[in-house]
Formats: sequence, structure tokens, C-alpha cells
Amino acid sequence: MSQPEFEELFCRFYPQVASYATVILDDRTAGEDIAQEVFVYVWEKRKELYVGNGFYSYLFQSAYSRCIDYINKNKRLEKYAKESLLKFAAEYQSYIDNDSQTLKELFSKDFEERLTALLNNLPEARRQVFELVYRDGLKAREVSEKLNIPQRTVESHIYLAMKYLREHLSPSDFFILALLCKYF
Repeated sequence: MSQPEFEELFCRFYPQVASYATVILDDRTAGEDIAQEVFVYVWEKRKELYVGNGFYSYLFQSAYSRCIDYINKNKRLEKYAKESLLKFAAEYQSYIDNDSQTLKELFSKDFEERLTALLNNLPEARRQVFELVYRDGLKAREVSEKLNIPQRTVESHIYLAMKYLREHLSPSDFFILALLCKYF
């Protein structure tokens, strides 16, 4: 398959494959990513790939398989996140004992100042994403649409911001932050 032939097929079928994947995943960005992966694979394997007259069917079957893989991967990540949260809660149980100062510091001005100083050290885009997610309660997809950036970029900003905060806050302060994230 020559490059012009591939470009013609891409222009003809990409919107349909992307729409199909978007409907399955209920996520436009992920659907477009899946469609791109399918076409990248077709281009890279064009010399070995034989689909006969079933190219159209091949594209949609490939997109479907990748959607299922994506869903399964997200389920595993969700399970891992729940397990991590339980481990985190067990590890920091001592901070929520009645005798602990942590709860007394929960809304302290000192903690707020430390957090604000750390957030101000983040790159502007990362800080903005962090605040939209944790202060305003938006989902990564909503932030992606609001800021017109890919959802994976939003997720990366969230991950890197939390990693930075975890490295620069004491364990008790990070625990307070984790408790406050929904109320930040």
C-alpha cells in the first residue's frame, strides 16, 4: 500500500472508526486515540498485513479489540487505585487518632500557606489543572475540554502535581491534603 493510498483510506475511514470507538468508550479523546492506534498499526504493518476485501471490517474489529483492551486496562488501574488507597489509609491511620494533632491542623492557616507556596512552585498549566480537579471538582475529561488539551495531558499533570506534593509535604501534611482534595 502506497502512502497516497493509505492517506485516502485514512481520510475516508478515520472519522468512522474514531466515532465507533468513541461510542464504545464514551470518551471522545480515547476514541480518537484508539482510531489513531489502529491506523498507525495498519501503516506500520502494511507490507505484512493482508485483509483482502475486508479492510473496512478489519478496521472496526481492530478498533473494537483495542477498546476492550483499554476498558480492561482502566479496570485494572481502578483496582490498583483502590488497593493503593486502602494501603495509604492503613499506613496513615495513626494520623487520625483522637490524640493526633493532624485533625486539629486540618484547616490551619499554616497548612494552607505551605500548600499554596508549593502549588505556586508548580508550572502554571500543572497548577491550573490541579486546582480545576481538586478545588473545582472537575473530572479529567471536563478539564481536557475546558482547557482544550488531551485528557492524557490532564492526567499527567495531576500525577506529576501529586508526586511533587508528596515529595515536598510531610507525611501528615500529605495525608491532610488527601483528606481535603474533595473539599480543597
